Amino acid sequence: MTFDATIRSASSVPANTRNRNGQAFWTSAAAGIEMLAMAASTYGAFAAYNFLAYGAIPDQVEYGLASVAIAAIYGGLCVANNQYDLFGDEWSRHSRLSGLGAIVLAFVLLLAIGFISDSLKDYSRGTFLTQLAVASLAQVVTRAVLWQFIQEARKRGRWHGPSIVVLTMPGADRANDLYQGLSVRHADILRCYDLPGAADGSSPFDRFDAQITEIQHECRRLRIDAILIDFDANDMELITRAVSMLSELPVRIQLLPIGIADLMQRSRVVNCRGVNVLELFCGPRSFRDRLLKRSMDIVASIALGVLVSPLLAMVAILIKLDSRGPILFRQTRHGFNNEPIQVLKFRTMTTCDGSRHKFRQAVRGDPRITRVGRILRRTNIDELPQLINVLRGEMSMVGPRPHAVAHNEMYENKIRGMWRRHNVKPGITGWAQVNGLRGETDTIEKMRRRIEYDLYYVDNWSLLFDLKIMVMTAVSKRAYANAY
Repeated sequence: MTFDATIRSASSVPANTRNRNGQAFWTSAAAGIEMLAMAASTYGAFAAYNFLAYGAIPDQVEYGLASVAIAAIYGGLCVANNQYDLFGDEWSRHSRLSGLGAIVLAFVLLLAIGFISDSLKDYSRGTFLTQLAVASLAQVVTRAVLWQFIQEARKRGRWHGPSIVVLTMPGADRANDLYQGLSVRHADILRCYDLPGAADGSSPFDRFDAQITEIQHECRRLRIDAILIDFDANDMELITRAVSMLSELPVRIQLLPIGIADLMQRSRVVNCRGVNVLELFCGPRSFRDRLLKRSMDIVASIALGVLVSPLLAMVAILIKLDSRGPILFRQTRHGFNNEPIQVLKFRTMTTCDGSRHKFRQAVRGDPRITRVGRILRRTNIDELPQLINVLRGEMSMVGPRPHAVAHNEMYENKIRGMWRRHNVKPGITGWAQVNGLRGETDTIEKMRRRIEYDLYYVDNWSLLFDLKIMVMTAVSKRAYANAY
């Protein structure tokens, strides 16, 4: 390749992994410190008010429980409002003001709950107002100290900021102000690519596609957080091709039209480290969204595993009695970001070689399927061991169903955008499955239709959408269609 790829900073550890591990630790620490401060300040305000007003501290457990409730409600509101995204701009720009709003709202909710349940009838107004004033002050001081500590930790390189790859399209000038803004905001620029125009006598699209393909492979290896594309007004056709290809990566794609950057300062767009950009293909990217989805996966997989454990034991015995071979079948499939994972299933066939060279999809009336296996496949019980994959973090309860590696390779050059379905974790069930798009894909049209539903899920993810799919999996007849 002849295009310029300037390496600004790099590490032997993938940047995306470093960022998420660091964010999880610091976010948990910040949330814990703030919740402890809220509980301590509200209870301390109760004790101080009663001692000064009445000369004694009443021995009432309700006030202690109310202090804990305030802290829990406050923490939940902050997480729901994404206030602990320590790597994002919201923390730097609005964290202190939004945190003060959260503590006020927490007290309002406590009052509402107490009024409805009639559990705070002995709660004095003087105590309540004192607690609100002291907790608000404690919140402002605590977050100010945290903010200062985090800024100092950033300066000393305690963690890396968001990892970014910058692409400058042919004909566009590098935005020097952008690089300065990224540096000030502690963004970790891993690569800067200057894409040249087409050489004389060559096809511009062939050369451009080859360049973007190489960048795509490099970005997948680095596990970056975002790709920022600088472009000029004359690059729209190339931008469309680049975005279409790069959208197969599980990252944020941000567009910065250099020629109208000044006008965009007044538009309502995403702020990327101090510069307004257009952002595409976000998905469940924020810490809040990942926390909610992962929490639901852990709770649902444990609850379902405990509930069906007698059934799992009985199925294991029936499989051993029905045919020779292991109880569980392991097959290598593509997971998040195309990473290979070992997916578990109850063995339903007499032949269980999952290698890519011997892969053959099950068909209706397949002689390899055992008697017990036929029942397991029709009822989806064969998928239940994947609860282990969910607990490991390799899969989710809801997401595009993982295909065998050979199955994906069969269609990778025939269906555009197919790899974008791996921008989220694969699921035990999914939007395509509950709409009857499962079973044999013996034509490219069947596979294309399935992928259309998977991509719709990726682009429209929400926690309510996940819950809807889980309910449909249990009650909808279409979820069991074409299961054989």
